Amino acid sequence: MIGRIVHKWNGLRLKPKLFLSYLSVIIIPILVLGIYSYWQSKQLLNTQAEQALNRNVDTMAGYFNYKAELYNHTANIILNNSKIQQIISTPYMDYVNLYYDLNRYFYPNFNQIRIGNKEINQLTVYTENDMPESGYAIMSARRLPSFAWYKELGQGDVRPKWIRHSSELYFISTFPRLLVNGQNDILVMQIDMKDLFGRVAELMPGNGVIVTNAKGGVLYSNSAESVKAFRLNDLNDMDIIHAESGTVEIGDQKLLVLKKQIPESGWLIYTYVPVKNVSLNADKILTATSIVAGSCILLLLILITAMSNNLMKRIHTLVSWMKRVETGELDLQVHTGAKDEIGELMIRFGHMLKRLNEVIQESYASKIIQKDAELRALQAQINPHFLYNTLSFVNWKALRSEEHDISHIVVSLSKFYRTALNKGGQIITVREELENIRSYLEIVLIMKNYSFDVVYEIDEQVYSHKMINLVLQPLVENAIQHGIDKKEQGRGQIKLIARIEADTVVFTVEDNGSGISEDMIGNLLTAQTSGYGLKNVHERLQLKFGDDYGITISSTIGEGTIMKVTIPLSVEA
Repeated sequence: MIGRIVHKWNGLRLKPKLFLSYLSVIIIPILVLGIYSYWQSKQLLNTQAEQALNRNVDTMAGYFNYKAELYNHTANIILNNSKIQQIISTPYMDYVNLYYDLNRYFYPNFNQIRIGNKEINQLTVYTENDMPESGYAIMSARRLPSFAWYKELGQGDVRPKWIRHSSELYFISTFPRLLVNGQNDILVMQIDMKDLFGRVAELMPGNGVIVTNAKGGVLYSNSAESVKAFRLNDLNDMDIIHAESGTVEIGDQKLLVLKKQIPESGWLIYTYVPVKNVSLNADKILTATSIVAGSCILLLLILITAMSNNLMKRIHTLVSWMKRVETGELDLQVHTGAKDEIGELMIRFGHMLKRLNEVIQESYASKIIQKDAELRALQAQINPHFLYNTLSFVNWKALRSEEHDISHIVVSLSKFYRTALNKGGQIITVREELENIRSYLEIVLIMKNYSFDVVYEIDEQVYSHKMINLVLQPLVENAIQHGIDKKEQGRGQIKLIARIEADTVVFTVEDNGSGISEDMIGNLLTAQTSGYGLKNVHERLQLKFGDDYGITISSTIGEGTIMKVTIPLSVEA
């Protein structure tokens, strides 16, 4: 019976499961606690209402503080713009230059600010500079006394100010006098009050709200709506502003008043609500409610635990699978017999994982094929038969002329290309790779008149192991080019070391040259060169053996460079 119920539950879709779960969790406490504890919970609701009022005030203060910071930052963008400062302080003799500067620098900045701040209705600079007025953007400071709001500006006070006059709200800032040739230039932003104060009803629903500037001037008030909504007698904004925070009596009305200051702008927010709206006059203890609520909670815990365990078990399983895949276990086998949304999600996850493995394999194989094609194209640039025949003929001519140095370098070159090309194959023995690099070094030594020494430290156990070809030659070439050739004092030396370390074969190419910088080390392994460089070798090694293998470089300026190649001990063809 129980097994049949569990099977039926697992076969349901997630929506009816959630419905049944919520039904069980909600209906029981609503029926038991809602009916029995209604009057006993009034005091708790009263406390929560007061706390909510405080939180709403804090939220609204944070919102206005953000807005004030935004407008102050917007004003500073203009006030501290050196080009705008130069334009409004320059005595233009040629209006062509003025027109050019306005259209090139002034208007684009103003338009960009207006576009990004839709709530700014008007943006005006009032300047004492004797220059033509330009619409509402640039106006003469001589106009200021004609504006009613100008009387509220304190003389010599350079702090930003918020002023409301009639139905308009202004944010006023002063340009730094030192940067505008001592002029008393100001920036005036006319703000859309609906945009700025439009969220008051949303943040403080059902509350009276008054916002004043630092001097006590009212910027916003919804007292008319609040008096009507609360059915109060006529209420003056100044009564609220002059009241202390807390419960106060104004006339025959008892109000809860809260006051909050906004740091950025210096505004003060006053919010008030009739005490009767938040006081619930609780007069009974909650003992009986606690007993009943405790019983219901115990019953709910049992039901919720039973239902949630069944619902979450497979979700936890799916999460566990995802964590295992995150750690790299991509061959994970995903299986489930459930038919609901969670079961379908598991099945889809399994399909996704399978497809991911296929894509990884395809990408990996594609990269190997690409690199192999690049290498083969490089090898194919030389016709091996023609090259060997030509070198044999040159060797014969050198021996006939008793030019033994030429014969020696030709033989070394023939050995080098014979192992390098490797009949088109990539896998050779370590012995062949080392013979290849010996031939290469013999050629270079002859070409450079034996100007440096070569030291070999080869562990004989490495000879029988296999590796991909053309690995060491670019390292040795780099050591000669960036190390030995740039050495200014002393005789150069290249040391070639090959040994077995743990389950790897490590090749080391050391030089006592001039050393290379950190930037050049990074470029050697990442930048593509015109030839077959270290980047190609590093990528071939990692594509063939994995990211744990490849080339590492360390260098000390003036002392030399050490390059290491690490490959696995066992290499398959």
